[in-house]
Amino acid sequence: MKDRMFFFEKKNQKTFNPCRTLPASPRQHSQKFFASFFQKRRLFSASAMCLGLLAAHPAHADEQTVKLIELLIKKGILTQGQAGELLKETATPHGRRAHAPAPPVEAEAAPEPPKKGEIRVTYVPQFVRKQIADQVRAQVMTEAQSEGWAAPDALPEWTKRVRVYGDIRARYEADLFDKGNYNQFINFASVNAGSPFDIASYQSGNVASPPFLDTTQDRNRFRLRARFGVEAQLADTVAANIRIGTGDPNGPVATNATLGENGAFSQYSIFLDRAYIAFQPDVNVLIQAGRTPNPFDTTDILFYKELAFDGASARYQHGIGSAANAYITAGAFPLFNTDFAFSTDDPNKFASTDAYLFAGQIGATWQVRADQAAALNVAFFDFTGVQGAVSSACTEQQGAAYYCNTDDTRYMNGQFGNTLYEIRNIVPNGANPINPQYFGLASRFAVLEVHPKYTISTYAPVDIELEGDFIDNLAFDRAAIIDHGAPSSPPGPVNNLGSTPKGYGTGPYSGGNTGYMAKITVGYPVIKHLWDWQAYAAYKYIASDATIDALDDAEFHLGGTNARGYVLGAALGVADRTSVSLRWLSSEVVSGPPDGNDVLLLDLNASF
Repeated sequence: MKDRMFFFEKKNQKTFNPCRTLPASPRQHSQKFFASFFQKRRLFSASAMCLGLLAAHPAHADEQTVKLIELLIKKGILTQGQAGELLKETATPHGRRAHAPAPPVEAEAAPEPPKKGEIRVTYVPQFVRKQIADQVRAQVMTEAQSEGWAAPDALPEWTKRVRVYGDIRARYEADLFDKGNYNQFINFASVNAGSPFDIASYQSGNVASPPFLDTTQDRNRFRLRARFGVEAQLADTVAANIRIGTGDPNGPVATNATLGENGAFSQYSIFLDRAYIAFQPDVNVLIQAGRTPNPFDTTDILFYKELAFDGASARYQHGIGSAANAYITAGAFPLFNTDFAFSTDDPNKFASTDAYLFAGQIGATWQVRADQAAALNVAFFDFTGVQGAVSSACTEQQGAAYYCNTDDTRYMNGQFGNTLYEIRNIVPNGANPINPQYFGLASRFAVLEVHPKYTISTYAPVDIELEGDFIDNLAFDRAAIIDHGAPSSPPGPVNNLGSTPKGYGTGPYSGGNTGYMAKITVGYPVIKHLWDWQAYAAYKYIASDATIDALDDAEFHLGGTNARGYVLGAALGVADRTSVSLRWLSSEVVSGPPDGNDVLLLDLNASF
């Protein structure tokens, strides 16, 4: 308030009398008192200052004091009875003796009698004025604190427990393909998301080709990612977090909206990206449930860095001496839940074929020296129920859509790389047999991960970080993959074949089960401010069945497994919470027909 008064006086070069800012009518003043935040604050300051002026100039206080008392009665601070008692107390001027002769005054006309409800006071002593000022101040401050306008920075209590955050990324992406790439990679994810593909009719030339992936024509795309979240601290030990963002409901790692993809200036979809409750009963314990961030310390050869985990996890950490810390994390996450009425169009319902991820990780960090730190994590991820299952005998039905009892085990939302095989055991029914097929994962997945990291902070704030990651699918069984399949079809996988297949194709299976990454990063650990910078280089190798291809990096080799190559990147802060980054990702397949591509990503990032 003092700052506002100073500005007013400075601007107008006049002595500011706050009493003049009061409304002429007490009733109008009372109405404006409750009208808005600014008038309430002005009333409090002006009332207090008026009382101060009255105290300084008692000879001229009578008229203003009467108005003030009337205002206090209308406001309900004083009653009529209290006002009467106040008048009795002020009948004799404070500080004068009773026998002192009154000063001579000139005769003047007798005043008009007071109107109904009007109070006339000829003098209010200093101690009474102070008492009135204290009452006004207490009343106004009580109301100000309860309504949250006592100070310019005061906010309702609930706002102190809520944090709003978000980020926006504008991207230019260039997808560049090698000229010698094989051009008949079947888009199995598209087949599994729609009608089954009739292999027999395709091989006999009676139906159109299946959907194929683009591996030959370069593409330029402008893409956008936007996310907005709210985090609320519900209690000392409980927090809730909700975030929405762009993406694709059928892609767990799809966070971008491609500009112009659905027509000029079309709308883009927003989905629930995070929704979880975090419970921390102790500083060393964290429990999360809902749609959470990745609770494990992993790299993107296993899980995409923005992947959301649906389920629950718990983490416990414990200090070891003054330089080390050990922790353990465990969680359970549903990957697929069978449709409640499966099969929808059949009165005979099929058994549930749910899939889950059960995971555990142990790790430790320790301060090797004052400027050097090391970390090591070992984890095990058991993907239960994800392998495709061969159906029982399923009679073909010409010209009609129908279900086989293991259709729900077909692989959904796949990117590229995992080995697949036919899961429908079709029984011919007619002279011209058909074979409408869905495809499931040929391997089981139980992945062991070892993830070391070493950080050198000798040149702080610039760090040097060395990071590695190794994964091994311990459930991989090459012999079982080659021999497995539906009785109505040739056994074995339909992709990742060593020799270049023609059409649907055959050839020796050449898939694998391991992956690794080596990375070096130099620069600021986090880009937050102007001129913060970072540069890095990495090499990746991910065999076809080292992990689930639907969940790993969405950018290297345009997403998925069965790829090897390098990544070069750099980022620079161009303002607070704003940065630009440039990455070059170059890769080729590990097994199967030739397929190589380069991806250029230029990003403008902003966060709040």
